[in-house]
Amino acid sequence: MGFRNNSVLITSATEVAVVANGIADVYDAGGGSHAYVIANGKVGNDSFVNFGSDDSILNGKKIFDGNGDGFIAFGPNGVLDIDRSSRSNAGEDHFQIVGENENAILLLRYLGEKGGNHVYADAGTLFTLFDTFGEANVIEGDVSNDIIDVSGGQKIVFHDNGLGLNLGSDTVTGFGDDDLFVTTRKLFDRDGDNTVTFGGNAVLDTSGTTGPSSSDPSKGPGGQVNFTGITGLAYLGSSEVDGTTYYYYGTATTTADPVI
Repeated sequence: MGFRNNSVLITSATEVAVVANGIADVYDAGGGSHAYVIANGKVGNDSFVNFGSDDSILNGKKIFDGNGDGFIAFGPNGVLDIDRSSRSNAGEDHFQIVGENENAILLLRYLGEKGGNHVYADAGTLFTLFDTFGEANVIEGDVSNDIIDVSGGQKIVFHDNGLGLNLGSDTVTGFGDDDLFVTTRKLFDRDGDNTVTFGGNAVLDTSGTTGPSSSDPSKGPGGQVNFTGITGLAYLGSSEVDGTTYYYYGTATTTADPVI
């Protein structure tokens, strides 16, 4: 088993620079996956519209997380204090984020750091799985190299490859018939037989936001996953919730019910 170099963060998303010009810019996230890279310095009170489940915020420093739970709740004024350094210091720059349905997004989830950028995305994508399978049963890695143990009861491994980011070189142990691997872009199936086999390196190369593509096994824009003990995944179907499509995979002898 061997991983390739998965150190490049933005692979298939459109990179957008949020410039430090000190004015109130409006960024339109409609039409595909966008990775908004926040510049150092005073960027201004910016707005993001049509922000979807496949869009992300990349910041050079961690956004203040008062209780350290990995979720960033916006203030009662509905804005994100991107520069907040403490409960009493909100910083200079404040963002408003509005979803594709014109509803304000008020909660982001933290997806780790790679290459000097800290990654954030809409928490609602993950909360849908919490609501269906239970928060304690859902595990999401981040953009670093994760080791995920799913032994001991049903677990849902969430791989949000629709973000268009490389989610790292991950290892999943204990994946059994009751477990599910859930993605937001379908995985490349060479034979179209609903069985995704692993390559000669024995790892899964995942698709990016524009996938699946025949180049996925050689490029793996979504990252790579080593499932110890199995050699492939069975495609079990998909469902759409609030504009996000979830794709479900399990073992060839799965007993899991993937329906949301």
